[in-house]
Parts: sequence; C-alpha cells; structure tokens
Amino acid sequence: MAVRRTLFTGTVYTIDMSSIKELHERYPKTLFPTIWQHIESLIQNNQLVSHIEVHREIKATTNPKDKLLVWSNKNKKLFQNIDPCQNSKIPQIQSEYNKGEWSNKMNRPGPWADPYLIAMAICEGATIITQESKTKANRIPPIGNKLGVKSVNLLEFFEELKIKL
Repeated sequence: MAVRRTLFTGTVYTIDMSSIKELHERYPKTLFPTIWQHIESLIQNNQLVSHIEVHREIKATTNPKDKLLVWSNKNKKLFQNIDPCQNSKIPQIQSEYNKGEWSNKMNRPGPWADPYLIAMAICEGATIITQESKTKANRIPPIGNKLGVKSVNLLEFFEELKIKL
C-alpha cells in the first residue's frame, strides 16, 4: 500500500537506469526536444525522480565522458537519497525476491538500485518507469506489482503524459 507523503506534489514517476539509458540512446535531445522539455519540467517540479543508487549504477557502468553520465551529473536533483520510509520497506521487498537472486544482486561488486526504486515508489505513491520485463521473475515490474506499485516503460510513460513524438 502506498504511503503518500507531501515531499512531492502531483503525479510522481521514479525512473530506472534502463529507461534513462533508453531515453538517451533512442530519443536524443537534438531529435526529440519536446520529450526533453517535458523531462526537464518534471524534474524541476519534483514529479520525476530517481534514486541515488541509480546514479551509482550509471557511474559504475559508463565511461566518464559518456553523455548519460554527463547528463546525470548535471541533473543531480533527480537522484534522491534513501530515507527512513524506504529503509522500512526493504525487508518487505526482499521477501518478494527469490532468495538466491537477492543474495547474488546484493553481494555483487556494483550497485543494485531495483529494491530502492521500489521502496521509493511505495513511499511516494509513484509509478516506476523501467524497460525491464513485466513477465520475468525478480524484475522491477513483477516485484513492484506484488507490492501495489505500477510500472510503465518509456512509451507508456509518453502515452500517460500525452507526449507527442
């Protein structure tokens, strides 16, 4: 059940690295300025957020000169820290994952943002934007769905906001 707090106003989306990467690769600002105007407006209005763990994933997996990393460093407002509400949701989220999958992801050398994004979405009553499979086990959409969190991909997000390409 969502625990809507007053930190954000309006519809809130939290975005996964897979969608940020897809946004940069398939919808460059030079070709799709309208999309980017919406994205920037949503960030400024705190209606599009992400987790600091997503930023850590970007830093761990991209070249320092990569446009994705440069953009994410310029848009640090997008990436929020973990808070007490999110911390309190992690055990519940963990219980929905396959035990071996959870252990492998948490013990790997790089960051893993998925449970933190789900916790953020629960605490903020947000919809997660992710390119992850809606049918594969141990992915954001099915785990989030078990916990009452809606997930959409980028095209579904554009449709919800009525963004024309």
